[in-house]
Amino acid sequence: MTARVFYCSAAAVLVLAICYHIFFFSRGFYSIGWDESGRTLDAYAWASHGTELSRAWLPFYRICAGLALRTFPDLFLTPRIIVGLYGLASILAAAWLSHELFQSRRTTLLTLLLSGFFSQRVALSLAPLSDIMFISVILLTMALFARWSRSGSRYSLLLCGLFGALATTIRYEGWVFAAAILMTVLASYRFAALETEWRDMFILGLILFAFPVIWAATVPPNPIKVIIADARQYSLPQVLRKNPLVEFMYSNIFSLNCIGGIAVLQSLRRGAWRYKAIATASFGPLLVASLILLFTRSAQTGPSWRMIGVWSMLLMPFTACFLANGFWVSVKDRSNRMLASCLTVLVLGAFVYDTFRIERDSLWAFPASERQAGQYLNERITADPATKILIESSRYFFLNIQVGSQHPDRFVRNSDPAHESVPILPRKGSVSDTLKHQGIGLLVFQSAAYKNFLDVSPDVHKLKDFGPWSIYELTSAQ
Repeated sequence: MTARVFYCSAAAVLVLAICYHIFFFSRGFYSIGWDESGRTLDAYAWASHGTELSRAWLPFYRICAGLALRTFPDLFLTPRIIVGLYGLASILAAAWLSHELFQSRRTTLLTLLLSGFFSQRVALSLAPLSDIMFISVILLTMALFARWSRSGSRYSLLLCGLFGALATTIRYEGWVFAAAILMTVLASYRFAALETEWRDMFILGLILFAFPVIWAATVPPNPIKVIIADARQYSLPQVLRKNPLVEFMYSNIFSLNCIGGIAVLQSLRRGAWRYKAIATASFGPLLVASLILLFTRSAQTGPSWRMIGVWSMLLMPFTACFLANGFWVSVKDRSNRMLASCLTVLVLGAFVYDTFRIERDSLWAFPASERQAGQYLNERITADPATKILIESSRYFFLNIQVGSQHPDRFVRNSDPAHESVPILPRKGSVSDTLKHQGIGLLVFQSAAYKNFLDVSPDVHKLKDFGPWSIYELTSAQ
């Protein structure tokens, strides 16, 4: 394959990936949970007021999205553009890792193609979370690690440390990756022919663990305790089913990405030391994270496949290598080439099918009706900037409405979704008397009990319905 064919093909794959993102976005695939809106509002609070909604969230997403919102203040579109760009970057990073591992244009191009259509990557490129940022940074980290293991370059090792350190500011799994990288580098001093100096290993350790140490020591309350407390809400069967190792096997068997595991095992058995090192640094953290969650009887909140997306993408170059080399048999054999091509098409088909499955399972997270409700409220707030909106907040479904409205500061929560609290608006008595001194002009509710109460109240009248949400206006506010 010539360089020209390779680069033209790579550009075509990226164009297809962009079109694929746009296709699912146009179908209303906006989110996979309520965390996306919470993260967006956290970034908005930091950018607008210098505050944080949760001290347990690591700062990278908050800062990245917050700076973007200062420039392009659209709470719905801007975060999705950001994760879309990181999603494209993760395709290129996976291809670079493949190149450093196998030095084969055929395998690298196939990695680009598979990554472009991989279901978990596509979903996380549409949902504005920190996951796709973490995936792209870890892929770059491991590409530099692979280059160091191949060349012994001190420059590559320290750059690997810098990107690994960046990953520790995005997700807590990055802390486990940092430990795995450092331990593998230390092991190389004895088991590999690389001439890595102890000074460089010490510097690498300082780079990798500077942020985790500072963050754990200076951020009150202890953020790790908060994360563990949230993760201990599941029964034992749920903990087992949502465990990262179980989810990794299940998801990748379903999408056929599991065939990359054959190439990983082949590398561990027969490959050079550097392949063993890369496999250990890449997939060792999966085992460690799984054991930690199992022993603490904890589980990933939200869709459990979110957490294992990074390891699924790290598996992608090995899947591409397996397919590109025709079952580890000579690619000169015509029947093997045909079989490998058919299997590649089958894998791509499984990726596409799995993307539609994830989309179907996620339609509840941010339905089009909630975006429309937010846009309607945006128009009302623009017409009357002083108005306040009382919103039902017994659960976190209200976050989407705030994001869609573009004016989250204009909302007053009726109750606290995290704790049992007395609601501002009781379901009895005069609505006007309760709210008249609080500057509230609009009410947004979705539960049947509240809507039945408001529908018969003489103090309000209904303006519009958007799916389960109904918007009311105080008659005194007209």
